[in-house]
Amino acid sequence: MKDAKDMKMLKPHLNRHNVQLVVGVVFLAAVLGCGDTGDSGEPSQAAAPGDKKGRVPERQFFDYRLIESEAGVRQWALQSEKMLKYSGEKDVHLVTLHMDFFKDGAHFSVLTADSGRANLTTKDIHNWGNVVVITDDGRRLETEELFFNNETQLIHNDVFNRFTRDGDVLTGMGLEATPDLEYIEIKQKVEAEVEDEANAESGAR
Repeated sequence: MKDAKDMKMLKPHLNRHNVQLVVGVVFLAAVLGCGDTGDSGEPSQAAAPGDKKGRVPERQFFDYRLIESEAGVRQWALQSEKMLKYSGEKDVHLVTLHMDFFKDGAHFSVLTADSGRANLTTKDIHNWGNVVVITDDGRRLETEELFFNNETQLIHNDVFNRFTRDGDVLTGMGLEATPDLEYIEIKQKVEAEVEDEANAESGAR
């Protein structure tokens, strides 16, 4: 018999580790303010549109990549079609991002979103717009906003979530989970929809 409680897993013990940031030349150029120079000697910049506040980015890069590793073992890798860096901000803005997660060097899930923001100090990632997490074994999380905490290695939000596993669906408001979706807790207004409705407890649908 399956219900909402059956779909919550034990939260794993998470150790805090020092992580090493491994980035490409493009990322270093964004942080250090370096770039290719033209005849004038000034850093070249791609023409970039302003954001909703009317600001214009000081740097814009395409096919942006960010990789996080621990003791030489890849933890996650982020790729974005475009990165925008605004003056005075630690965060970089990301357009159409794809984030792969690894455990012991082996891939286990992927996150995609329309937009995002990466904090260059904490390496925390804020994703929004059609956010989907899919694990290699077929578990699926759909939401509109999701935060990844690089220190705790947890994903979380306070909005509506839809989690699917083996044909069963769990929905509700607010979430904390591991990126492999082995541990997932939906906090409020939890409803479960199971394939075998005849065996579902009262209140699950």
